[in-house]
Amino acid sequence: MGLGATSVWGEIETRSSMQAVGLVWVGTRTVEFDATRHFFEATLGLPVGNQRAHFVRLDLPDAGAVEVFDARADPYTHFTTGPVVGIQVSDFDRARTELSSSGYPLLGAAGGTPGGYRWQHFRGPDGVVLEIVDYPHRPSAGVPAGPLRITRLAFLGIATPEFEKTARFYRDVLGARTVDEKANVIECRLPDGSAVEAFRQGSDMDHPHLRTGPLPGFGVKDYRAAIGVLRERGVPILQTREGKWGGWAHVRAPDGCVYEITDRLDRP
Repeated sequence: MGLGATSVWGEIETRSSMQAVGLVWVGTRTVEFDATRHFFEATLGLPVGNQRAHFVRLDLPDAGAVEVFDARADPYTHFTTGPVVGIQVSDFDRARTELSSSGYPLLGAAGGTPGGYRWQHFRGPDGVVLEIVDYPHRPSAGVPAGPLRITRLAFLGIATPEFEKTARFYRDVLGARTVDEKANVIECRLPDGSAVEAFRQGSDMDHPHLRTGPLPGFGVKDYRAAIGVLRERGVPILQTREGKWGGWAHVRAPDGCVYEITDRLDRP
């Protein structure tokens, strides 16, 4: 999508030129801080990039990050709708303006440093909290991380009763390219190759365990090998699917939320 696409929030319509680039960040706020940190660091094998009391950042190989916040001390009290996924955009200031003018509430002030990494939390069309990110000097991707050989944040899925609004938001506001659209599901791609999907809650495309907010998905080099590691380490696996296109699994982390492991977006 470029200049001239239409986005809708309720009865509001606007012309949008915002362009999402890819998925770059996921944050979770939880009372199970220590166990959730252990899950991402020791179980998934992500290296710690920064830490302080009640906070840890774990680095992804493509210069993205997972951040865990202790709910007993963290100021982000609006993180109440599950994991918050950060979407990198091409023009951060313009994206902030367009989100606000289109009726997507901005939550707090923008964080970060002008000219560097910046972020802005906002509420999406189905009420979930998301984030836009400015990352002008993002480094090149490195080698896969840990025993699961994680490559990046590759997927964002949302099961929602506001399916039409969410589909329009992906397609017409974020500018994601639609690759599949049916009555109850839409799949779109971002320029970095990551995927965003929306499922109509309660339909045949829904997953009943997806009631903990957005579903962030981590890309891996080999789905079967990754699932073997997760099973050996006792991670609760809620659902799996595999085909010629690759495979995915939904797992529950100690924060109570559901995450996906997939190799379907990293296959040649």
